[in-house]
Parts: sequence; structure tokens; C-alpha cells
Amino acid sequence: MTEFVDLSQEIYHQHPVYFSHPDTVIWRDTSFQDSEYIFKQEGIEEPTFTYESRTVQMSEHGPSHVDSIRHFKEDGTPIDKMDLSQFHTPGKAIDVSHCDPEGYITINDLQTGLEETDQTVNPGDTLLLYTGHYNRTHPSRAYNEHHTGLNEAAAQWIIDQDVANFGVDQPSPDNPSSTYPCHTLCTEHEVPHMENLCNIDAVVGETFTFIGFPLRLRNGTGSPIRAVAKVEK
Repeated sequence: MTEFVDLSQEIYHQHPVYFSHPDTVIWRDTSFQDSEYIFKQEGIEEPTFTYESRTVQMSEHGPSHVDSIRHFKEDGTPIDKMDLSQFHTPGKAIDVSHCDPEGYITINDLQTGLEETDQTVNPGDTLLLYTGHYNRTHPSRAYNEHHTGLNEAAAQWIIDQDVANFGVDQPSPDNPSSTYPCHTLCTEHEVPHMENLCNIDAVVGETFTFIGFPLRLRNGTGSPIRAVAKVEK
């Protein structure tokens, strides 16, 4: 039996967004009554259907999303040119929710999480880190204010495993009070990462396929994704 675990946060009007990005704004552009009027203006007095539609305005980095290499550096690869195989890979998930929300995730935390679930990270995997931050704080203001992050050595360790991608259930893999060592190393090594995931705890220790394709945004610095874990039971 196949089970799909949704790892994507809900997108809605003014959901929590990192302070440096614009709010998500959603409005109804056409109501059922509006569409009936439009049809009548076109000479259709008794339309066979009416419709409603909405407009969504959001940052490439607002909801659950992946950063492209162009987000890190001006001449980096944009999201529409990145290899789609990076977003459909074997997945591993570990629990680092014990880490201090004001502190850092270390190499020992990563290795212990793998040992506790009898897993190894292989080249081409996607590694997901369950920090517990989403469960503890979303959708309060605290979600975007204080959270743990990878220290420089731990970020380098993940990159050294030759992962295709990695992600966290918080606004950033970096502690916001740090100098952003994870983003810096992702820039240097051109490794993408995902932010604002959720439900990672549901797949900790499971064998799954990660799927999280980005939108084909021309020259995109990143993209919202519908991240899911495909678990074979």
C-alpha cells in the first residue's frame, strides 16, 4: 500500500512569512455573480455555468519552498534550469527536535538521529530534519522569530554526504541570530535546500521517496513546492 504524507504548509491569506519577504495576499477576482454578468455582457442571457476565481500574490520564498542557486548568487542556476531529479529522490528523515531553539544542530545530533533510526545518508538522497519548530509555534509570531539552526560543521557534513537536497520544518536551516553559515555553504557548493516544511515527524525513520517539484518560474530565485513523502507500507 502506498501512503502520501503531505510535507507542505497550507497557503492562505497572510500566512506566516519570513520578515524579509512580502506577505502572501489572496483575493477573489471573480465571483459567481460577476461571471454571470460577464456572460450577459457577451450576449449569453442564460449561461450554462458560472464560476469563481481567485488571485494569489506571494514571494518565491513565502510558503513551503526551495531556494535555487540563483537565490544565493547572481550568476547561479535559476529554478527553471535546475535538474528536476534533485526534487524526486530517496528520502531520509531524522529527529533533531531536542536541539535548543536558541542554539544549534551539530554533527553529533545528525549522526545520532541517523543511528537511532538505523539509517545512512547516501549520495543523491534528500535529508529532512524534524526540528519540531512548526509543531511548537505555527502559526504564531514566534514561528518566524526564534529557532534552532545548523552550525557550520553540521551544514558542511550534510553537503559532504552529496545530498541532492535537504529541508527543515522552520523558516531557515540557519539560526536567525547566526551569520547564516548554512546559506553561505549552500552558495559555495551550489546545494539547494527547502524551508517551511511540516509533518516531517510522520516520516522519521521511514523508507520513502521524496517528491517536491518547483514551479517553472523563469529565472526564479526559488519556488513554492508541494512537498510529499511517498511511503510504501
